Amino acid sequence: MAGASRSPAQAAAPRTAHDRRRIAIAFAGVGGLATLLVFFHLGTYGLWEPDEGRYAEIAREMLATHNFIVPHLNYVPYIEKPPLLYWMTALAMSLGGVNELAARMVGAIAAIAGVAMTLGFALANFDRRRATLAGVVLATSALYAVMAQVLTTDMLLTATIAAALYAFFMHWRDGGRWCWLFYLAMGLAMLTKGPIGAALPMVIGAIFLWRERDLAGVIRRFRMIPGGVLTAAIAAPWFVVITLREPGFFDFYFIGEHLRRFFEPSYSHDQPIYYFVPIMLAGLMPWTLALPFVPWRRLAPNPARRFCVIAGATIFVVFSLASAKLAPYVLPAFPPLAIVIADGVLAAADDTDLARGRRRLIAIGPLLALAGAIAIAVGIFAARLRAPYPLMVRPAIYAAGAILIAGGIGCAIAFARRRNEIGLAIFAAAAAATLIAISYGRILAEPLRSYAQLARAIEQAAPDARLVCFPRYVQSLPFYTRRRVILVGDRTELAFGADHVADAGQYFFYRRDALIRLWNDPRPTVFVVDRFVLHQLAPILGPWRVIASDRKKLAIMRAGAAPAPPRDLNAVAKPVAHDADNRFDTTGGSAPPAR
Repeated sequence: MAGASRSPAQAAAPRTAHDRRRIAIAFAGVGGLATLLVFFHLGTYGLWEPDEGRYAEIAREMLATHNFIVPHLNYVPYIEKPPLLYWMTALAMSLGGVNELAARMVGAIAAIAGVAMTLGFALANFDRRRATLAGVVLATSALYAVMAQVLTTDMLLTATIAAALYAFFMHWRDGGRWCWLFYLAMGLAMLTKGPIGAALPMVIGAIFLWRERDLAGVIRRFRMIPGGVLTAAIAAPWFVVITLREPGFFDFYFIGEHLRRFFEPSYSHDQPIYYFVPIMLAGLMPWTLALPFVPWRRLAPNPARRFCVIAGATIFVVFSLASAKLAPYVLPAFPPLAIVIADGVLAAADDTDLARGRRRLIAIGPLLALAGAIAIAVGIFAARLRAPYPLMVRPAIYAAGAILIAGGIGCAIAFARRRNEIGLAIFAAAAAATLIAISYGRILAEPLRSYAQLARAIEQAAPDARLVCFPRYVQSLPFYTRRRVILVGDRTELAFGADHVADAGQYFFYRRDALIRLWNDPRPTVFVVDRFVLHQLAPILGPWRVIASDRKKLAIMRAGAAPAPPRDLNAVAKPVAHDADNRFDTTGGSAPPAR
């Protein structure tokens, strides 16, 4: 039967020196590929708005204030996420400096760890070929590779959940001490993104045991009571301390950020229930192209494969049922699904009916080439598209399209000649080369997604001036300027923190007269404004000069204002009452030419 699995007896059998050498080569090769894809250009482009700027600044403020208990953003409490990512990012910054590379280091290492764990788990439950391909599939899946270079909580959550899931299955299969890794990983996952970090592995484990009709004695076999204590000992202390230190945390975090976010469509990021279907299909590219040709019904029974299918399906269903949806939420499904895909693809390659197997595999090549042709077509017509990104990254799109076409032709020829291993290697190489080309697109798209260049220009032109954002907060501005920002406009995600600090009235304003007072203050002040609101500012402000600009924003100062010696940033305008009639219209509009 198609599909290769390892029984517990086979797993326990001693490996020969030749086996160990080939396994070491597999880990080195897959690890090298993952490292190349993850670290390629990792620190060469600015932090993208909003997530990267936000999380990097929280970690920087931890270092600046030495407050590692309560996360702060713009120096007010920010408690939407637990602190593990911030702690680890702050550690990276303390070792490597406050820069983009250090900011993205945690996610990059977590991604490589996820690939290594996936390879190791597949090696323990399948054969070396499937394990190697599983690592390659995960490393070269589009969404996984892209998110490995982005500072968010999602990749760290993915790695910790993968560790928990793999440890759960290994304990079910072999017993021993695997359960302790399961509980340890769940505790770390909870410190990364809250209760979902423990809920997902436990739900997946329960469904798998029910499917295997093996629920009897589960509390004793999995040492659930001491294990639960271990998980709580890791995660609970921070939640207890933050609840005591920050009034309103319990309601804001557990009720708002979990229950309301899951059940209330209007609370945050509402999307239709089918939202993750195209996300999964696109995110697993190019390996999605191989799925229709896998002989799923002919695969040999394997509990590890069943577990991976249950894990991937459960994660997909849980997040699909939630009201709040963002593309990276389903990332924890990718490691187990990479194993399923690798097993299926090699089952097609190993089909004993050579003619049928060759027909299946040959079809993958034209589909890969077709994807490349579509990419080139997008580049050709980029100027006609409403979205600005395709035009900006057109060279990267052309390069990716050419790579996919060449890879499709190459693997089709190899499969036609029954060189299946070479064909799969060409397919994987095309996927990796395409991702490298796409990484250049990040650099090309930086002006649309990052305010790093704007912030650096402000820091150079007015290193000691106050900073005022109008009408919205720029996440990365305090990171690059190392200064607290005054906000005139909606507080959005800063609202909770602003309501819980004594000096909020000095840094958060709504009214027009507050902006005028800040403008007329003789101290040097830089106003970072959206271009479309300039027509509102022109009648009420005096002459200004532009000290920095980009496509969306301008940094302006009063004409004739000069930099001043460093001063106390707390000495700003006095608090003012909210007055809806005195607020600006920030819903949009066209801007006049910059003055």
